[in-house]
Amino acid sequence: MKRSLIALLISVLSLSLYAQDSLRARQYIRDLTSPAMHGRGYAYNGDSIAAEYLREQFKLIGTEPFADDFFHHYDFDVYAMEGPVRATLDGRELKAWDEFSIAPMSHSAHETFTVLSVPVSTLLNREALHKFCEKKAKIIGHSLLYVDLANCDKKEDVQKVQGILMRFAVNNGHLPFKGIVAGVENIPVWSFNFAHEPCDYVVAYVKTGLMTKKKAELSLSYTNEIKKHKTQNVCAMLRGVGAPDSLVIVGGHYDHLGQMGDAVMFPGAHDNASGTATVLDLAHYFKNHPPYYTMLFTLFSGEEAGLLGSLAFVKDSLFDFSKVKMMLNIDLMGGGDDGFTVVNSDADNTKDFFQSMVAMNEREHLVKEVKPRKNANISDHAPFILKGMPAVFVYTMGGKTGGYHQPDDTNENCSLSAYENIVSLFIRAIEQMGGGVRKS
Repeated sequence: MKRSLIALLISVLSLSLYAQDSLRARQYIRDLTSPAMHGRGYAYNGDSIAAEYLREQFKLIGTEPFADDFFHHYDFDVYAMEGPVRATLDGRELKAWDEFSIAPMSHSAHETFTVLSVPVSTLLNREALHKFCEKKAKIIGHSLLYVDLANCDKKEDVQKVQGILMRFAVNNGHLPFKGIVAGVENIPVWSFNFAHEPCDYVVAYVKTGLMTKKKAELSLSYTNEIKKHKTQNVCAMLRGVGAPDSLVIVGGHYDHLGQMGDAVMFPGAHDNASGTATVLDLAHYFKNHPPYYTMLFTLFSGEEAGLLGSLAFVKDSLFDFSKVKMMLNIDLMGGGDDGFTVVNSDADNTKDFFQSMVAMNEREHLVKEVKPRKNANISDHAPFILKGMPAVFVYTMGGKTGGYHQPDDTNENCSLSAYENIVSLFIRAIEQMGGGVRKS
C-alpha cells in the first residue's frame, strides 16, 4: 500500500511538472503572437523585435551564447509592406483579407486603375493576350487585368495563372498593363518565396463576385518596398558533460509573415511560435538535466523567405559538421491529436533516432502515431542534410490550429493538447542517443 502511494505521488508530481512545461510553452506562444511582435516578419522589423525577446529568454534559462551574443547576423533583399493598406472597388471600400489582399511582392500603388476582365484562356495564350492589349491600347497602360479563378474549369489552368502571378518579377518592363487582379473564392495564403526581386506590377486578389462589370475602377493605396533586410538567427548552447565536442542541434524558425501593412497581422501561433516555444522549453529541460553531448538551440529567421536563416547558418560553418549527432527541426507544434510526422525518417543516419521514438511510443502509448515520411526539403532541416548531417523535421498531425498562413493562426486557436507527450518523446529519444543524460 505504501509503495502504491509513493508511485501515485511520483505520477502526480510528474504530471504536474509536464503541466508546467505546457504552461510555459503557452506563455511563449502568447508573447510571440502579440501585436508588439508585428507577426515576426520583415515589416516593422518584427523578426528583430522577436529576436531580442528570444535572446532574453535564453539568458533567463541560463544557456551560453553561441555566435555573437546569441545572434548570428545576415541579410537579404525582401519586400516589406508598411503603413495604410486600402482598396476601393467602384466607390465601395473593401475589407482587408475578408474581401481583398495584396500579394507580398506587389509593387507599391497609390492610384485608381481601370480593371479589364479577361478569360483565363486569354491570359495563358501569348498571342491572344497580345491581341487583347492591342485592342485596348488607349487604356491598357493604366489598367489591371482581372481573371476569375473561381469560375475556371481546369485545375491546371488555375495553377498556371498562379504561377504567372508569383513570377511577375521575371517579366519586369515587358507587359503593357499595370498588373493583375485575381478573383478567388478564398483569399490565398501569403508566401514570400517570390518577394526577393524588384517587381514593377500590382498583384492583388479579390473575392469572386465583387467584380461584376467587364470594366471597373479599383483604387489601391499601399506602400510595399524592397529593401536590404538585416536580421539574425538566435543561437544558444549548453555544454555537454560527457562528450562536449559532439553536437545535438535542436532548432526551428521563429519568423512568420509579419503584416500586410496596418490592415492585417499574421500571428503565426502554430507556424511557428509553437515550435519556437518547444525549443525554449527543451533548453529549460536540458539546463536542469545536463546533456551528454553539447546542445545547440538554434532559432532561425528567414524561413518564410526560403529557408534563408538556416542556409546562412550552415553556409558560415560556425561548427564542425562532422561532430553533429542529430539535428531536430521543430516546425508546427500545435494540435497533435493524431501524433506527429518525422520527415527524413528513413535516412541511414536518422532511422535509428526515428525508430527509438516509435519503440518508446509503442511501449508507453504517449501519442496516437509517430509517422514516417521520406525527406522533403521544405523546412530548416534541409541545409543540414545537404551538408551530410543527420537531420529530421517534425510536425504535428490533427488537433486544433489556426489556418496555415492565415490571420486566424492565433494563440487562442493553437491547441497544445498533445504537447507534453510529444515533447516527452523528443527528450527521451535525445537522451537515449546520449544527448540528455550523463552516461555511466
